[in-house]
Amino acid sequence: MKLVRQLLTFFVSGALAGVLLISYGGPRFIEWDQRGLDASRLPCLCAETARQGAQLLLSYQMKGMAVGAVGGLLLGIAWAVVRRKKKVDVTEASPPAAS
Repeated sequence: MKLVRQLLTFFVSGALAGVLLISYGGPRFIEWDQRGLDASRLPCLCAETARQGAQLLLSYQMKGMAVGAVGGLLLGIAWAVVRRKKKVDVTEASPPAAS
C-alpha cells in the first residue's frame, strides 16, 4: 500500500507541475503561434481569436498534465526501485546476530 501511495503522490505531483508550467508558458506560445510571421496583416476577429486562444490553452494544459503525470509516475517507479534495492542491500550486508 505504501508503494501505491508513493506512486500516486509522484503521479499527481507531476500532473500538477505539468499544468503549472504550461499555464505559465502557454499564453506566450499561443500569442506567438497566433501572430504568424507578419503581425500587420492580421484581421481583427476578436471573439474567434479569444475562443481559439482559450481552447488552445486548455488543450495545452491537458497535454502538460498528461506528460507531467507520466513523468511523475516514471520518476516514482524509479524512486521506489532504488529505495527497495538499497533496503535489500542493507539487510544483506548486515552481519548475523551473535547467539
